[in-house]
Amino acid sequence: MVSIGEVARLPDLGPVSVPIREAEVEVIFGTPSRNCEGSGICMVTGRFPNGYTVSCPHAPAIIYCEQEREELVVRFQKRHLTEAVLKRLTESEMFLVEEPFCIPRQLVQRWGLPNRYIPAGRYPVEVYSKEYRLYLPWPRD
Repeated sequence: MVSIGEVARLPDLGPVSVPIREAEVEVIFGTPSRNCEGSGICMVTGRFPNGYTVSCPHAPAIIYCEQEREELVVRFQKRHLTEAVLKRLTESEMFLVEEPFCIPRQLVQRWGLPNRYIPAGRYPVEVYSKEYRLYLPWPRD
């Protein structure tokens, strides 16, 4: 993955400055007030180092900021999902978030988002051959 802010090179076009609007993250599932029980996302944070353990269900993901549609797309590769995470993600076509959760401040600043908090609600999940995609609204004030 290209580091955020790097200059991407297109074939035969020379250097072009392209804002990279994706980042590798770790998604911890559950409801914050219920100690990771329940539905939804407890938090989104930077990727955990190899060997780091957490008792709550979690999975690595790539989060992408889709400015034109004002949404965040969270991509989970199927090969990284445990049974516990898979069950939470695929219970329905709509993923239930029981309580608001925040995304990392660094991403909010980098992408110029208006807020850190994703509201509670039901959000679509799409299934692809190698990944699941969760579509979240842009955080609002």
